[in-house]
Amino acid sequence: MRKHSKKIFIVSIILIFIVFITILVMLLTSFFKEYKKQQQIDFVYSQTSDDKIQENLENNSSLNDLYIKIDGDNILGVIEIEKINYQGLIYEGTTLDVLDKGIGHFTSSPILNGNVCLAGHNYSGIWENLYTLEKGDTIKYTSVLGTGIYSVCDVRQIEETDMSVLENTQEDKLTLITCVKNVPSKRLCVQAIATDVD
Repeated sequence: MRKHSKKIFIVSIILIFIVFITILVMLLTSFFKEYKKQQQIDFVYSQTSDDKIQENLENNSSLNDLYIKIDGDNILGVIEIEKINYQGLIYEGTTLDVLDKGIGHFTSSPILNGNVCLAGHNYSGIWENLYTLEKGDTIKYTSVLGTGIYSVCDVRQIEETDMSVLENTQEDKLTLITCVKNVPSKRLCVQAIATDVD
C-alpha cells in the first residue's frame, strides 16, 4: 500500500512539474513574441519620423522604395486604436498570409490622402473588439507618407461582397474591415474621418 502511495505521489510531482514547465514556456514565448512586436513597431516609428519621410521622398522615385522592410515583408506603418488597446504593424496587401501577420492595406487604396482601407482578422489580439468602437473614438495611423488622427464616424455590418466602402474619396478617412464572428456573409466596417493629417 505504501509503495502504491509513493508511486502516486511521485507521478503527481512529475505531472505538476510538467504542467509548471509547460506554463512557463508558454508565458516566455508570449513575452518574447510581444517584445519582438514592440521592437518592430518602435523601428517603424523611427522610420516614419517627419525628417525620415522627407528624406525618403527626396531620395526615392518609387513607392516600393519607401516601404519599411521587416523579415522580407513590406511594412506601410502602424495603427493604434486606444479604446481596444490595439497597436500593430500594417503590411502591404490583404492575402491570408499577410493577415496572419497583422493588418493588411488594400493595395488599390491610397496610403495617406483619400480613403485608406485596411483589413484585419477578428482574432484575439488583433481586431476581436473592433465592434466596440463608437462615434468619436480616435484612431492613429502612422505611415511611410505621414501620420493621421481619425475620429470614428460609422460602425456597421456590410455584405461580404460590398466593395463600395473601398472606393476612394476626396475626404481623408480610414476604412477598417474585419469578419463578423459566426456570420461568414457579413463584414464589420468601421469608418473614421481625418481630424489631422500631416
